[in-house]
Amino acid sequence: MAYRVIRKKTYYHFFPFVVLYFFANNFLLPHGLLYTAILSPLFFYWLYKKHALPMFFKWGVLLLIPIPFHLATGVDLKTYIISTLLILTVWIFLFTAIQAIKELKGHLADMFHKILVINAVLIVIALITLPFPSINKVMWDHTPISPGIPSFPRLMLLGYEPSHYGLLMAPVFIYFLLKMILGKSSHPLIVTAGIAIPLMLSLSFGIIGGIFLAMVIGLVWHYKNIPPSSKSVLFKLMILSVIILILIGLLWPFNPVFERIINIFQGTDTSAEARLSDSFMFATDLIQEFNIWTGVGPGQVKVLAPDFIDRHYDHTGDLPEVFRIPNTMAEMLAVYGIYGFTLKILIQLYFFFRLKIHKNLYSLTLFAFIFIYQFTGSFLTNVAEVGIWVIVFTARFSIFEMKPEQKNDWSE
Repeated sequence: MAYRVIRKKTYYHFFPFVVLYFFANNFLLPHGLLYTAILSPLFFYWLYKKHALPMFFKWGVLLLIPIPFHLATGVDLKTYIISTLLILTVWIFLFTAIQAIKELKGHLADMFHKILVINAVLIVIALITLPFPSINKVMWDHTPISPGIPSFPRLMLLGYEPSHYGLLMAPVFIYFLLKMILGKSSHPLIVTAGIAIPLMLSLSFGIIGGIFLAMVIGLVWHYKNIPPSSKSVLFKLMILSVIILILIGLLWPFNPVFERIINIFQGTDTSAEARLSDSFMFATDLIQEFNIWTGVGPGQVKVLAPDFIDRHYDHTGDLPEVFRIPNTMAEMLAVYGIYGFTLKILIQLYFFFRLKIHKNLYSLTLFAFIFIYQFTGSFLTNVAEVGIWVIVFTARFSIFEMKPEQKNDWSE
């Protein structure tokens, strides 16, 4: 009984931080500043109390190795220090999240359920504000999604943008989608609405496409282990999806979704080009001029970009006030060079095989999602991406273990 009371107290102690992370991490703060960064000293002290600092410092050596090479190449010291401190806050968050999920053992599924409910409530509030232009910009993004397509509101709730909101919610959406497919959801229609509506309202192609591809990878990999009833559900969903696409094509052929897909394939979608080919081209050219092995260092991209772009590319027009690379792996390549790019991939693959991620349907699907997404968007200090990696490698739900003999401590 005492143990249950302690576990319940732990649950309620963490719940406000979980809500903050999913829904309000940047609310009312200057762009780039997060509450998880402000709370870093508190998190660091908590790690100390939990005796988790030895591992924190052990892995932290990997961040120290490039510093002498950056300083030798030459950096804008003020920007370098500030950006390094920002990366340090993300590093603290990483180990705090790992420890937190260990503490929440057995309660993460319930947390996901509450997050889905809170998300639904916030969407209702967002829909109420939609007719009022003076306030709807708080929860809706009005940036045009592609050239030639008129601007329309896209759901972002309290995130930076629709894709950031979608990335935060992806672990929850994937969890309930898989649970529904396996026939373990009590209210499948309500759950479907709770996932489909926010995805459609946000219309983030990267998130929707990433979730779809990840689901295909996870379900194909474990197809032999999926119950026959689940295979029937999958077949019906595929038929329904095809019918819906055909109807949309017939009734609304020039809709924004189809038009953007055409733009992407024609190479005229500036957002897709910037996130994919342009990001890696710029990062590669940058490190070839400065330091191919360890990159230019934290904060130096925005310092070097204006002059570098003027000298190397036929760029016309003004650059953004703060230039950034809209792709986390391209930014990793620019900031930490081949060292950082290769190290990140190797660490991901090391833990994938060591923890046998492929034997758990949810872990495999979420791994596939974030592995793909890191090559299509995000940014180096994105705690939403970091949080997903922590869930992949730390959380393991027993209901998604496809091998009965596999033992684990996670329960529904």
